[in-house]
Amino acid sequence: MSFQRVAILSIGEMGYHWSRLLASRGIDILTCLRGRSERTRRRAESAGAKSVSMRQIAAEADLVVSVVVPSAAKRVAARIAELLSKSGRRELVYLDANAVSPMAALEMADRLSQAGAVFVDGSIIGSAAKIEGGATVYLSGRHAARLRPLETLGLSLKILGPEIGQASAFKVLYAGLTKGLQALFAELLVGAKKLQLLEEILKRYEESYPGLTAKAGEGIAALAIHAGRRAEEMAELSRTFRHYGLRTVMAPATRQLLMEISRLNGASPTGTGKRGKNWLETLEGFVNQGLLESRSTLKTIRR
Repeated sequence: MSFQRVAILSIGEMGYHWSRLLASRGIDILTCLRGRSERTRRRAESAGAKSVSMRQIAAEADLVVSVVVPSAAKRVAARIAELLSKSGRRELVYLDANAVSPMAALEMADRLSQAGAVFVDGSIIGSAAKIEGGATVYLSGRHAARLRPLETLGLSLKILGPEIGQASAFKVLYAGLTKGLQALFAELLVGAKKLQLLEEILKRYEESYPGLTAKAGEGIAALAIHAGRRAEEMAELSRTFRHYGLRTVMAPATRQLLMEISRLNGASPTGTGKRGKNWLETLEGFVNQGLLESRSTLKTIRR
């Protein structure tokens, strides 16, 4: 099947680039901006997205793509399921492309399937700004092939298997590596800065692990804005391990540091800080704001 109307929920960084790409291919993009900021409204307009109600999305979209923070994923799915149940509409394709646990994906799949939707489990690995050619959308579930038409619109797809939860598990496992490296790197370099060893330790890191500094540095630059969302991903990873009878040590520690970063300067849990012009400037900001100092918010985080 082809997709003529695609709903993107919501127009954050990833949703913005999805919208721009699909709109440039002639696809009608729908979104819901109720309660969103003027900045988000301008971003949606720039991306070519039309603001409509959730009821219209459930009634008119051929495909819904959910790209929200992990804590909002089930709420968005439940709302679409509620509207479909009331209208009696069948066969709306719903792609959950969030960093959630496989258990959350299964819960959403059950609810949406009962409402008549076609659920596809998904995850996105790669840069939002390079969604065409620089990212891969991983899919799983018996209906995953329904999304093959997206390949003709510039998206790279890979089907992992027939089970709901495979794509979600893939995402949180990958996130454990990337966010874990960012958190470890940030912690060590805050220490190096305090001890006046930053320049020399960076040289040694680069000699031992060529390319690591630049790659991990990119992630640090984004932490001032996205630390809270990335902390949510680590919570999903921890839940996944516990569900399968595994004990995780690194994910909770990574989450703890990311939450501390998200709360610098009173930022919200979803992360609304200010990144520097480059990652070293962002790191400098962390140090100046007292990251890892004994007056930090660890007690708050552990509650």
